[in-house]
Parts: sequence; structure tokens; C-alpha cells
Amino acid sequence: MATPERSKLRLTDLKTRTPSGTRLMNVKVPVEILSAVERLAKRLKASKTDVVVALLNDALAVAEVKTSKR
Repeated sequence: MATPERSKLRLTDLKTRTPSGTRLMNVKVPVEILSAVERLAKRLKASKTDVVVALLNDALAVAEVKTSKR
């Protein structure tokens, strides 16, 4: 499977894609969230960065649908 560009990356993509290069991301988050991201990344065999980007993209897609209905 081809690696989708990050702006279109979704959690379902992480289950079937091959790993690609990443850049360092420095973000301060609560320990509980970081632990959950690390567990999910391990389970999906993906980087933490890709998991965070996929989660953000999924959430932004939901937010876009919800706000467009207003």
C-alpha cells in the first residue's frame, strides 16, 4: 500500500501501511494521553507522531462535519 500524505492519514491507514520517515514533534501533553498514544502506536506498529497526526485528522474531519451542519 502506498503511504498517504500526512494531511490525509487516518487510523485505519496505520493498520496496513508501511512505515515512512518522520520529523520530530515536540508537544507537551498529559502523561495519560502520552501513555495511550504510545500503547496505540505499539499496537498499530506505527510511530507516535503518525498516531497523533491520524487522531488529529480524524477529529478534525468529525469537527468539520459537525460545524458544517450549524
